[in-house]
Amino acid sequence: MKYRIVEPSKIYVFSSFMKFIRASVVLVLFLMLFSSCQDDNDFSDSKDLTLLFSSDTIRFDTVFTTLGSATKQFKIYNRNNNSLTIQSIELVNASKSGFRMNIDGEKGTKLTNVDILKKDSLYGFVEVTVDPTNSKNPVLIRDSIRLVVNGNIQYVQLEAVGQDVYIWKDKVVTTDSVITGDKPLLIYNSLTINKGVTLDVQKGTTFFLRNNATVDVHGNIIAQGTVQEPIVFRGSRFDNIDGNIPYDNTPGQWNGMTFHAESYGNVLNNVIVKNAVRGVTFSPADTQYKKAEFINTIVQNTSEYGLLAINCYIDFQNCLFANSKGAVVSLTGGKYSFLHCTLANYYRWSVRQKECLAIGNVYQGKAYDLDKCDFINTIVSGSASGELLLSGVSTVAYNYKFQNSLIKASEQKNEHFVNTVWNADPLFVNINNNKDYSYNFELQAGSPAIEKADRSYSLLLPYDLKGRSRLMDTDPDIGCYERGE
Repeated sequence: MKYRIVEPSKIYVFSSFMKFIRASVVLVLFLMLFSSCQDDNDFSDSKDLTLLFSSDTIRFDTVFTTLGSATKQFKIYNRNNNSLTIQSIELVNASKSGFRMNIDGEKGTKLTNVDILKKDSLYGFVEVTVDPTNSKNPVLIRDSIRLVVNGNIQYVQLEAVGQDVYIWKDKVVTTDSVITGDKPLLIYNSLTINKGVTLDVQKGTTFFLRNNATVDVHGNIIAQGTVQEPIVFRGSRFDNIDGNIPYDNTPGQWNGMTFHAESYGNVLNNVIVKNAVRGVTFSPADTQYKKAEFINTIVQNTSEYGLLAINCYIDFQNCLFANSKGAVVSLTGGKYSFLHCTLANYYRWSVRQKECLAIGNVYQGKAYDLDKCDFINTIVSGSASGELLLSGVSTVAYNYKFQNSLIKASEQKNEHFVNTVWNADPLFVNINNNKDYSYNFELQAGSPAIEKADRSYSLLLPYDLKGRSRLMDTDPDIGCYERGE
């Protein structure tokens, strides 16, 4: 094995060179740091220098009482060529408004001597918790963040809408009860009405249902709203899901309502059910007894189906069923009547999976007699080429009838269809015209549904879904809405 011998003088020269390099690097870093500190410490107290904000007003959508809001973020900018010291950052009315702030990681209602370097920014975060207001109506809450820099006073405005609510979590109604509607109800997980128990819901009551919440009815609900003060079951979000599209127009926010086998005698009068996964479900029952009565009721914007009923006895008057990924109305067996209703499916959140109206007499392999299924003065329409699915078998009863109705489907000439308007556009007022998923199923001038209803049946239901008279014209209009002049 051979070894190379290095002279000591060469080792000494190399070591000295490395020491020089290290000293040079340290000196350069020191000079850079010193220069940076000199620049950063270039603070000014000139009154000509002010701050800018990413937003002059921070707005919160509706916040339920006692529940904290989402956190809103904003930025404070120093676009000047000098660094600044903010003498104070203060929530003006923190003790009463319920707002909270955090500036660059520091919490408090008043912060002092906060430095902001030139061409730099600070992050601000705001939250709010609303105290109970004992009010049915939403309340606007305002506060502001006041910033003082070099004698200049600047503000960031804060706004929130507070809604007082009763909070029910896994609520079980065990005795006959009345909901007066003095404040809305916020439902977590489930609201259950036990067998044999009646829940009386008075006009103007609103149920806000959280994600995955369900209304389970084993007893019965008597929900008596009015045209002016309907009863509402809806999701609990008020903000926009995207751009100008509000959650109020968005399906799938809560599970829906289920009326179980032992539930009879339900009344939904001037009720709105919207934004659910499955709007209203009726389990198989004894058709000797009326399961429910729907009057002036709306079921819309559902991500699976609007109404599904299996072997039930239900009457529908002046009702609107609209927009679902599946059928807006699906009926199997039982006894049903629809008078002056509108069934419309223009669902656009995803690909639709079924016709607007499905009528059958077999469900999950079991056959049920369809003793009666009448549609009178009713619209069945939508965005598909055909909106009526008839799928009955002949081994059990399959009785249905359409009279003076407008139907988008292949024309059929038989005893089941009388005075039918086939495949005509009903000319609804708004079919997502603004691309925000809002709809209006009233009739435009020139609609083929105008003055095509059977007046003898309209005499039984002289006012439409909005309370307008049907009997002012020679003949009423088909559907739940009478054309207003």
